[in-house]
Amino acid sequence: MPKPSSRQNSHKNDRITPQPYRYQPLSPSQSSIRLLRLHPTPDPSWPIRCTLFHTTLKEAPPYVALSYAWGDAAGSSLIIIGSETVSVTRNLRHALLRLRPKRGEEDLVMWIDAICINQEDIPERNFQTANMRAIYQHAASVDVWLGLENDGSSMAVQMARDLNSCQTREEVISLLDRPEAREHLLCLVTLFRRQYWWRIWVIQEVSCAKTAMVYCGDEAIPWTTLDNVCDILKMVESQLRSLFYTHPSYVRTLTYGGPRGLQLSRYSPHLTAPPLLELLLSHKSKKSTDPKDKVYALVGISSSRHTFGKIDYSLSMREIYTHTARHIINTSQKLDVICVKQHDIDQFSLPSWVTDWTRLPPSIGAVVIGLHHHDPPFTASGDSLASASFLHDGYVLKAKGFVVDTIRTVCMPYKKRGPPSEVVPLLEVFHDWWNTFVASFSNSLSSQVRFARAISCGSWSFEREEEYAAKLEAVFALSDQLLSDSDMLRLDPPSRSSTMASSIASLVDEEEDMVSGQDEGEKERLSAVLEAGLMMNRRRLFLSRSDLVGLAHWNAAEGDLVCVLLGCRYPVVLRKERGHYVLIGEAYIDEYMNGEAMKGLKNGQFAFETFEIH
Repeated sequence: MPKPSSRQNSHKNDRITPQPYRYQPLSPSQSSIRLLRLHPTPDPSWPIRCTLFHTTLKEAPPYVALSYAWGDAAGSSLIIIGSETVSVTRNLRHALLRLRPKRGEEDLVMWIDAICINQEDIPERNFQTANMRAIYQHAASVDVWLGLENDGSSMAVQMARDLNSCQTREEVISLLDRPEAREHLLCLVTLFRRQYWWRIWVIQEVSCAKTAMVYCGDEAIPWTTLDNVCDILKMVESQLRSLFYTHPSYVRTLTYGGPRGLQLSRYSPHLTAPPLLELLLSHKSKKSTDPKDKVYALVGISSSRHTFGKIDYSLSMREIYTHTARHIINTSQKLDVICVKQHDIDQFSLPSWVTDWTRLPPSIGAVVIGLHHHDPPFTASGDSLASASFLHDGYVLKAKGFVVDTIRTVCMPYKKRGPPSEVVPLLEVFHDWWNTFVASFSNSLSSQVRFARAISCGSWSFEREEEYAAKLEAVFALSDQLLSDSDMLRLDPPSRSSTMASSIASLVDEEEDMVSGQDEGEKERLSAVLEAGLMMNRRRLFLSRSDLVGLAHWNAAEGDLVCVLLGCRYPVVLRKERGHYVLIGEAYIDEYMNGEAMKGLKNGQFAFETFEIH
């Protein structure tokens, strides 16, 4: 009887002896790591085989560090390490199959977090996580795996190459004028929205790379080429807005998404180790399998890497996030960190002044755009430093500041849901706010300016008052078109029916027809409404007892206090409860965002108080 082939033996053994890999402890040396040798295959259908070995960063042979999204654990499969096995996610398996050497090639030496770290060993995980920056810095290169070919990804990569081949702005515009350009840009949007770009760890992995190559299916493109696409498209942003005026998020994805979304800090792009708060703000929308990594993945590449303290996964979320807030306040002498509010889910029993950095669940709706996005930055407390301390084991913030006013009226809140172009609910909230505002103020041009600045949180900033009025006129014009049978001063929300729904549906259903068929005036009206909605989302208009106008967190209520705290760029809303205060959130107060309240303090208009915020 003939002997079975080695390949037959291989497959037989794979089925019979899937013994889990037994990790040997790493050396206590601070530079000790495991590396993986990915062996070549004589046939693509053969199982993935590799070996693990221990070394140090100083003695390690040249290796490639893999940057990828772990992906769903469902559908995991086994790879062979020596005579044992390790379970890997489907996405990692695809990456290994794509990068695996072919027959006759040398082993590929790699570092892969899911395999080279014993994920079940918490002390090792703590140590290796703190060492990630050095691991990626020492790698000869970083291979970025975006996933398999899908949704026109090959066309997207080719579009990136074509854009990089353009020598002038005119050549880029000519490229975008081609009939197929819009479809290829949509493929690029999809590529720039893949799961990989939302993973918190890849920021550190890519920022520390000496050089990086991006793989997607059979395609490969240098990181620098793909990243350069964002700069190229920024030059022709007006053309992009014309192509995607009903989907402004597409434009943002093409100019700030994908590889550009992994830029260390959008606030200080020149710094190699930005402040931790800048990193947290720049990447607050990123995802992580473990919510602790929303902080831990960034500490090592921040200016806090030597002062933050030990990376410790045994701590609770409440301990880690509260420690993070205290650390930022103590090291920066600023209170800006307390104003970041991503959502209202109390999942970790955090103090009201401590940010929950986990990403907003998709079911909650569109994210809030915080006041920290404003450029130039607001300076409500001038150049003052925080006067803050911590009580009750560090879970109560004691801060010095003053009350500017008390909220006397709040309008209905706006919470964005549904597709980007669903504007009818937004228009209804807009009219509620306008009706409340105009009941206390005149309909004069100066009042319109105040209202326009307030609902946009100051993002509408024009030299001429007539330009503010034009923005509001655009919103009212679209309201006339969509809100049928309505007296604009007395809306009846229940009357919103299929008539309204079909009206807005006719605007957004066939985008191709819209791009070619609608006049510029209609585009401008819809654009103005969507602009306003970005800042109105998850907020409500309020009027104060002394007739201040502003936007606050949607949970703000009558009787809440609008305050300025020393060392905080933004006014805040506080609520007094049982002898202490609870932070509701940041607030925009028209004409009080650039140190005006500090002048009032000097003039005796306001008086200092100390607030204990739980």
